[in-house]
Amino acid sequence: MANQFLLYTIFLVFFISLFPPFTHQLSLSEDVAAVPSFAFSWVDNNDTFVAGAVATIMVKVIGNFDPAKFKHSFNPNISVNDKTGNSSYVSGVSSNFGWNFGDWRISFVPIMTGLFNVLITDDHFNVFDSSLHFQANPGNIYPSASVVSWKNGVSEFVAGTKASVMVLPKDAFGNNISSASEGLNYYNFTLSISTFNGSIATMLNFTNKGWDITGYLEIEFVVAAAGNLLLHVEGDNQTLRGCPLMFIVYPGSLDVTKCLLQWEIETKYFQIVSLMEGFIHQRDQYGNLVPGAYEFDVEVIENETNLIIPVTDLQFRQVGLGIQLFSFSLTEPGDFKLMIYHKEMNNSISTMPFHFTVYIGYCDGMNSIVNGSGLNDSVAGEAARFSVFLKDAYLYPSLVELESLQVQILNEFDSYHAPATIHPMKMVNGTLCGMDLNCGAHNDVELAVTPLADTNLDPRNMKFSAFDVNYIPERSGIYEIRVFCGNIPLNGGHPFKKAVSPGKVNISLSGPVKFSPKVPKLTKNEITVRLMDSYSNPVLLQQSKLNLEIGSVNRSGFSTWTFIDNKDGTYNGSYMAKDVGTYELCASFDGIRFLPCPFGVNVYTSEYFPRVQNDSVWVWEDDSIAFDALENDYFAGHNITIFEFSKPGHGSTLQYRHLFRYTPFKGFYGKDSFSYTICDVNRNIASGVVDISVLSIPPQFVSVPSQLLATEDVISPRFGGFSGLEIIYSDPTENISITLSAESGTVFLSPMLMQFWQPTWSIATISNEVGETTELTLTGSLGEINFAIQSVQYFGNENFYGTDTIQVSTMNKNGKNKLDIPILVDPINDPPFINLPPFVILDQGSEEELIFTGERDKSAVFVGDPDLLHYPGNKSRFLVMFSMEVSSGFLSTNLPADLVSTTELKLKTSYQWQPLQTFVTISEHFMVKAKGIRFRGRLEDCNGVLEQLLYQGDKHHAILTVTVNDMGNYGCYPDCTGMMSMPHIVEASVSLMRERPLSSLFAHAFGSAIITEFILVLALGVILLFFICKCAFVLFNEKKRHAPQDFELSKVQNSQEGTLTEDLSDKMTGFRGCCSNSFLSDLQLSKFHPRSCLQLGIGSSPKSTDISTKSSSDQLEMISPSGINSALSAKDKQLSAQLEETEVY
Repeated sequence: MANQFLLYTIFLVFFISLFPPFTHQLSLSEDVAAVPSFAFSWVDNNDTFVAGAVATIMVKVIGNFDPAKFKHSFNPNISVNDKTGNSSYVSGVSSNFGWNFGDWRISFVPIMTGLFNVLITDDHFNVFDSSLHFQANPGNIYPSASVVSWKNGVSEFVAGTKASVMVLPKDAFGNNISSASEGLNYYNFTLSISTFNGSIATMLNFTNKGWDITGYLEIEFVVAAAGNLLLHVEGDNQTLRGCPLMFIVYPGSLDVTKCLLQWEIETKYFQIVSLMEGFIHQRDQYGNLVPGAYEFDVEVIENETNLIIPVTDLQFRQVGLGIQLFSFSLTEPGDFKLMIYHKEMNNSISTMPFHFTVYIGYCDGMNSIVNGSGLNDSVAGEAARFSVFLKDAYLYPSLVELESLQVQILNEFDSYHAPATIHPMKMVNGTLCGMDLNCGAHNDVELAVTPLADTNLDPRNMKFSAFDVNYIPERSGIYEIRVFCGNIPLNGGHPFKKAVSPGKVNISLSGPVKFSPKVPKLTKNEITVRLMDSYSNPVLLQQSKLNLEIGSVNRSGFSTWTFIDNKDGTYNGSYMAKDVGTYELCASFDGIRFLPCPFGVNVYTSEYFPRVQNDSVWVWEDDSIAFDALENDYFAGHNITIFEFSKPGHGSTLQYRHLFRYTPFKGFYGKDSFSYTICDVNRNIASGVVDISVLSIPPQFVSVPSQLLATEDVISPRFGGFSGLEIIYSDPTENISITLSAESGTVFLSPMLMQFWQPTWSIATISNEVGETTELTLTGSLGEINFAIQSVQYFGNENFYGTDTIQVSTMNKNGKNKLDIPILVDPINDPPFINLPPFVILDQGSEEELIFTGERDKSAVFVGDPDLLHYPGNKSRFLVMFSMEVSSGFLSTNLPADLVSTTELKLKTSYQWQPLQTFVTISEHFMVKAKGIRFRGRLEDCNGVLEQLLYQGDKHHAILTVTVNDMGNYGCYPDCTGMMSMPHIVEASVSLMRERPLSSLFAHAFGSAIITEFILVLALGVILLFFICKCAFVLFNEKKRHAPQDFELSKVQNSQEGTLTEDLSDKMTGFRGCCSNSFLSDLQLSKFHPRSCLQLGIGSSPKSTDISTKSSSDQLEMISPSGINSALSAKDKQLSAQLEETEVY
């Protein structure tokens, strides 16, 4: 190895000597390409900006810098408050790193107020600059971003009281504006109140009070109109956020002088014996209806006598909120005045006194007749006429004065009232004619309807029963015609309806109302014409009579289309010019031309006019975006102006020349838009729309634990889950996902907390294997996710302890947000392990031999500790107490010199461990020899000592005991609650033999044979024992059965000897009777029963039987006992022979 190194050195020196210029060039290029330094500073040292303004950082290069000599260009990352690039703090981050090093700069737009830190980093150029800070102040007030609310949350008032609203002024980026930053500037807001149906309500004494002590702008006004209302607050024609504000105004106290009397029929003439009815509207001082039943007094006073007429049937009834209906009967004719007042308040209602006349008449509303052509449909401006014939209940004419008859003609659309003239009809030769008609040609005798009177008399003092009504409706539409005779409505109170159509087109009032004097060629252009009659009513359905004419000489390149009715009196006509030039056009109706005629239209090429294309942009909900809306638009020349633009509904828009900057309001996501109009140098305009997609940002972490704690090989926490992790999201109903994983462990959900999930929740859990880690993914709504992550538990890999990282990422449909949470895993003291063979065969002829060698031991020789794998410090400091002791003989080994201070020996003559006294160090090692060796060292030292351990002994067998003590320094054990620790001691014994023991195969075979032999012997013994027990049981039963049989047999023999001289037939008769009856009665009798029956039958009296002798003999033989002794006496044999003969006989 040394020779190879020497050769390599010589070759390198030789190479350098051959090429010295090349090596010099290499060193020179390294010096030239040295990494330069960069300095950063604010332009003009200005570090204070207004939100929306451009902040610029100057970049200065220090030293020689040639970008071509570097693989990567200089492109640093800009982070503001630890957020890189565009964020909720800044937007529009850009840089200019051109060839002019003196003009290098970094720009961005602050959009949030506050004090911020700027971090500039570039790993390729070792840039890490955090020296810049800047202050951002709010911009000008942006009304549509400002928030309005009720002061102190009070939104219910009484009419006449003061109401206050608070405006939180904000700039276009949603930053709060305070009096400290803006001063005591005066902002002009306008207020308006409307009802829910859109009508305007009254508001009094509106006042902008300016800043209050809480930093809001206060606006005060006096509420007047009562009801459920809406408050609108505007500034610079922009509606403030939060509008409209709903509020409730209750009516004030009753003001009698403001109370109003309204009649069901507006008239001063009442027919006698009719009912006078009126409505009293109870109002406060602002005209609001006051609910409640207030007591009013009514007086009827006769004008001539000024006397009060008693009213006997006066009734009051509440018919609505704050409205009372009063009624009483009219029984006397004459002129009267009505007084309504409140006695306690001593005031009468408004419009009092009310003068009225009660006339004598008997007009019946159903029998009276109203007819004539004036009730039919007509044309606006044409005179209409109808007649009224008053009848009483008996169909007789009912005479009334002219003033008693009233006619109301109203347009339903705009409440236009068509005035009507009423004339009494006169009778000529029995024929009724209107007084304005010339009926004298028929007969010069004129008769009045009333008693004859002089023609010079005033008709107002006369009475009539027939009338002519003339009127001229000037407005087109639907009319309602009502006729009243005093307070009696005709036609049962139902109105007559008629339609009035517009008249003929009036050319002077009609004509073109909209056209463009400049149009592009080959484009369909429109012209709008309005048709009106003489009374300015729109005329419909006349498109066929409209025509568009061209007065130019060149007509071949001009096309027109028919007009289209817009149903509102206007008509759209279209035309197209194919050539550039000036054209003269005329619009005509039925051949009659409208003025102006002609009107000129200049036709240009399409390039003359600007063309706007709609834009689509997207932005995060907490960000701001600047874009050039004119980038995809076409316009002639270079001078273009954004003429106007609308305000978006859910964000702010600021204009920077051709750029728009859009910032969504806080909390908004979805679709927004605004329109803009451009104007070129030729004053041509074009409009476009910008569609904006505001994307919801991925779920953000609102609460994150700084560090989690766990324990090695234990689920943490044991109960529940980790707390402190919470996310927020804009849409609480949208399904989002969160993924959790650990680098050196597994993350899962506690099953205990999962049992408390609500049944309606639809959260989904998925575990995926990604490489060597397991990812837990939860999908659900915001509330479900926040509940689920409170049950997150951690279980580290086997024997892992130290610092781990739980990686959390939240996702929605638009992106992902990542976060790393450190977790500290406390160690548990794991026991060390010893991997040694159970025995070692040593050579018999060797006195000192290496114990563990590769040839003799196929298993690994290793002493280790699981805690060493993840030991955080220097592994050389992981120490254990290691000891080796042999039962007989000596151990010897080489130990490193650094173990001298911890080495202890156990000598042959001693049973105690003694420190090392003398030693000799050679090559940083020393030799020890003793019965036992103990030292404190590394695991590597332990393994090295075992590999070179020598044994010296003269006996054929010895026991080597190896002990490892970890001293309890590497984790808690057994109780980790109090972080207590106890040492683990592991011991292993190795048999040292001079002879090889039985092989494992032979030992297993021999053991198997012994076990098999034992099982067979045991089985034979069990079988033998079974048969012995069975034989004993059978002999016992036989002995028990023979005892009663012998007793009965001896008894029979004695009986036979004493009665042989008796008559055989008598004995047989008794035998048959006994045996036959007994046997037939029960077939299941014991075998001992026949013998008993036989003995009993010998001495009994003879009985008759139907059973044959043969049968009886057969029965006897069948049931006779098998155990009777064969050595029967001679008498027994003789008796048996007699019985057989008897049966045969």
